[in-house]
Amino acid sequence: MASRSMDTRNSAYRNPELEQDHNHRGYARLQDTGGYIKRPVVSVCIGCFNQETFIEAAIRSVAAQTYSSLECVIIDDFSTDDSRRRIEDCLSQLGDNRFSFLPASQNGGQMATMLAGLDATSGPFVAFLDGDDVWRPEFLECHVQAHLDRSGIAGVSSSDEELIDKTGSVIAGGHPSFRRGGTNLSRQREANATGPNLVFVERGVADWLWSSTSGMMFRRDALEVMRPSSPEAIRICADIYLARAAHMLGGTVRIDKVLGSYRIHGDNGWATGRVLGSNVEIGKRVPQIERTIRGMLADRWCEVAPELSEVMSKSSMRRTLVDMLGWRSAMELLEKNPNAAFLLHDWASPQRTLLIKVGAVFPQNIRPRRMRHAFRE
Repeated sequence: MASRSMDTRNSAYRNPELEQDHNHRGYARLQDTGGYIKRPVVSVCIGCFNQETFIEAAIRSVAAQTYSSLECVIIDDFSTDDSRRRIEDCLSQLGDNRFSFLPASQNGGQMATMLAGLDATSGPFVAFLDGDDVWRPEFLECHVQAHLDRSGIAGVSSSDEELIDKTGSVIAGGHPSFRRGGTNLSRQREANATGPNLVFVERGVADWLWSSTSGMMFRRDALEVMRPSSPEAIRICADIYLARAAHMLGGTVRIDKVLGSYRIHGDNGWATGRVLGSNVEIGKRVPQIERTIRGMLADRWCEVAPELSEVMSKSSMRRTLVDMLGWRSAMELLEKNPNAAFLLHDWASPQRTLLIKVGAVFPQNIRPRRMRHAFRE
């Protein structure tokens, strides 16, 4: 197994005084400061389960990154195909000590795989790559630049992705979820830097703003604060939990550029295998997964709220929780979770309790408008 020692090549941090690198599609490279300040290490975690056909392409797309201050661990989630041998052969050919392999002893699902990668690495920024997807060479550098942009600080960054099929042929120039997430954004700040347009969306609860697992980079601190206590409950769609958790804490910066390829091959965990148009989902809607993730986010938010109250206002945290759940579910959470009292005890006034009871009498489609926000289905 390869060690995880850091590669020190090109390790000097490049200053926000930007210079154009015309060899990399015109986006801004970080300038050298003489070695006194280091570029942050990015921890890359590649998750693999039965991706023998595609895993080598994923690994090699990380090895080809223009941003070299990285460590990469490949987690095989107890694949039953030839993935493990393909990974070992690829790493042997690369001979790159920034890469290591961590095969799981049993299948744990997507969230468990991602957390195993998190625990096996140490960089302040973390990017997850699914074993069937690939990155463009400038993925990491663009995301690091977005996180270090002086216009804002975000818990998670997300860039657009093209869609490719199992042969690698491009079938759509952008990810429908990312494009849809860019419409009707509120509480945003645009940063017109030299590189791709950046849009900072303030923290809180939002509709889907992101692309997919392979299109994001997280601040490690945000992941650690909101780390789920029961990862086995999220076997697929773990990016829904992590993206929303990081956004609740620190907001999102969107990078308006395609920096990777999301592969649709018929055996995806979420995607259905069909691309029908801009306003049609490419993946299955699974309400039970959404409810599970929302409940786990609420429980974790309540658990960490006393500690977070030292750096965030209690009223802001309460608003985030209630916006996510709706009034009725927030009241139910207060009844069953003792940790919720810190945020919700004062909020659960007799008047609000009565309004919730009255509103529950009406069917959803005829509730008075002022009551509808209280009931999230």
